[in-house]
Amino acid sequence: MRRDTRGWGALAAVAILLGSPGCRMSTRSDGLPEHIRTVEVHVFKNNTMYKGLEGKLTRGVIDAVNADPVVRAASRNGDAILTGEITRVSRRTLRETTSDERATVQIVIDAVYSFYDERSGVYLADEAPISSADLGLGAGIFETSLSEPPAAAEARLLNDLGAEIVRRTVGMW
Repeated sequence: MRRDTRGWGALAAVAILLGSPGCRMSTRSDGLPEHIRTVEVHVFKNNTMYKGLEGKLTRGVIDAVNADPVVRAASRNGDAILTGEITRVSRRTLRETTSDERATVQIVIDAVYSFYDERSGVYLADEAPISSADLGLGAGIFETSLSEPPAAAEARLLNDLGAEIVRRTVGMW
């Protein structure tokens, strides 16, 4: 009886790579201090006339933290603290039809955030600016005549902005 040895070469190559210095597999985010396992997320402040955005952005941040395989959101006593504030909201009309029945509108939300390491007493990010305009094409854009109301586009945008804040803090290391 002959053994099937196909695939063993690839397995051996992976084992060699994993065992070599500088090529380690880890469940930790690259370089995030080892002691940070929980992130206390404070409700974002809202310095705009658009009320209710702070709760949606905070929920987006918490969901993104909990989606990370390394850390979890904590209601208090976190190893790190993530805070922020919404500084500006603007709505721009990108395109209108001649009959003014339909328009393409973009919502842009600007904010700042801070990420504080409780143990070391150091800000890993301090009032770092972020804008939903940085999220790429299509971010916050909706058609006024389609079935999706502006509030749904706004909620989706705040969720994406929250995920980007977490990527830039927890994921940046």
